[in-house]
Amino acid sequence: MSLGRRQFSIILTQGIKAELADLERLISPVLFAITMLLLFAFAIGEVDETLRAHMYLAETFLTLFFALQLAFSRLFEPDRQDRVFDMMRSYPVSHTSWFLAKYILVIVMGLTTLIPTMLFGAFINQTARTPLFSWSVLGIASLALAGLAALGVLLSALTLKATARQMLYPLIYFPLTTPVLLAAVQASLTVMEKSPDAGLTRSWLGLLLAFDVIYLTLGILLYSELVDEG
Repeated sequence: MSLGRRQFSIILTQGIKAELADLERLISPVLFAITMLLLFAFAIGEVDETLRAHMYLAETFLTLFFALQLAFSRLFEPDRQDRVFDMMRSYPVSHTSWFLAKYILVIVMGLTTLIPTMLFGAFINQTARTPLFSWSVLGIASLALAGLAALGVLLSALTLKATARQMLYPLIYFPLTTPVLLAAVQASLTVMEKSPDAGLTRSWLGLLLAFDVIYLTLGILLYSELVDEG
C-alpha cells in the first residue's frame, strides 16, 4: 500500500471512530430532518395527487439541504478540540489524502441522514395511488450529496479559523449549492413522471455531474492552500 493510501485509510478510520464516539453528531441531523418533514406535513395538509411528487421532492431536498449544512459546518470540530488540526498540518501528510478522507467521511455521514429522510418523506406524503420512493431518485440525491460533500469539506476548511464562522459558512454555502440542488430536483421530477423524457433527464444529470466534478476538483486543488493558511 502506498503512503498516500495508508494516510487516507488512517485518517478515514480515525474520523469514523470520532463520529461514532459522539453519536449526537450523527443523530441530530436526522432528528432535525424528521422534525422539518413533520412540520411541512402538518402545515401543508392534504395535497392534490398531481402535486404530491413535487411536494415530496421540495420538502425532502429542502430538509436535506439544511440538515446536511448542519452536519457539514461541524466537520472539523473533533479536530479542533485537541489541536489535532494543527498537529496534522505539521506532519508530512498528503493534503489530497486528507481531503479525500474527509470527503468520504462526509458522504458516509450524509447517507445516514439522506436515506432516512427520503424514506420518511415518502412515507408521510405517498398514497396507495401515488408511491413516491424511488431508487432512481435516491441515486440522484446521492449524486447531489457527492457535490454538496465536496463543497462542505472545502468551506469547512475555509471558515475553520473565521471568527464568525457560524454566520459565514451558510452565507457561502447557500448560493454555491443552488445549481446542485436545482439539477437534482429537476432530474428527479423527470424520472418520476409517468413518461420520463430520457433526453431531459440526461441533460439535468449531466449538469449535476458537472458540478460534482467541479466542486471535487476545486476541493482537491484548494484544500492544501486553505489548510496551510489556516
